[in-house]
Amino acid sequence: MSAHEPHPVRGRFNAWFLAVAEPGMHREYGERKRRLFGEIPETVVELGPGTGANFRYYPRGTKVIAVEPNPMMLDRMQAQARKQGVEIDLRHAGAEGMDVESASAQLVVSTLVLCSVRDPERVVSEVRRVLRPGGRFAFLEHVGAPTGSGKRRLQERIHRPWQWLGEGCDLTRDTARTLESAGFSSLELERFDSAVSWAPWAPHIAGFAIR
Repeated sequence: MSAHEPHPVRGRFNAWFLAVAEPGMHREYGERKRRLFGEIPETVVELGPGTGANFRYYPRGTKVIAVEPNPMMLDRMQAQARKQGVEIDLRHAGAEGMDVESASAQLVVSTLVLCSVRDPERVVSEVRRVLRPGGRFAFLEHVGAPTGSGKRRLQERIHRPWQWLGEGCDLTRDTARTLESAGFSSLELERFDSAVSWAPWAPHIAGFAIR
């Protein structure tokens, strides 16, 4: 789910891949997502919802303002929305300049998105803009491994082909630092490795920030 203009082949491949991977991601992340999202308001702003993997965690009737630049995700997203009983308000734009009113959102969600946006600092600034005072930004992202580690060397070795295939996905991004310097009133963040601990995308962070 990238802010890049989707490639006609890679965009379709990534939409297909996300749909196929969704059951595994639910097993991997489901309980952690439920904890992070907390109490779900009537309207949720979600960055890069893709094929709608997070819709299963929202109560039926939730309105999702879906900030999604890849139109090739839309058919699967709509099907998932119908299945889970949520309403989509699509904003076909990148997260760097989301078409959402300032100080209007109680909850903004981003899962496996900040790795691929063009300008993560600007995206996080946009999140702060659209959140109400006291609003919550819930995130779960894969990140760069520690500098000098074997996994970091692997990430750097495959960086270019991975980024090309993933339409901007950056295995080495330091999203924790971006969030820590973003000016939120509070930030709770945990680090963990995915179940596939050997994989180059294994290092993760998850948590929430309060405006």
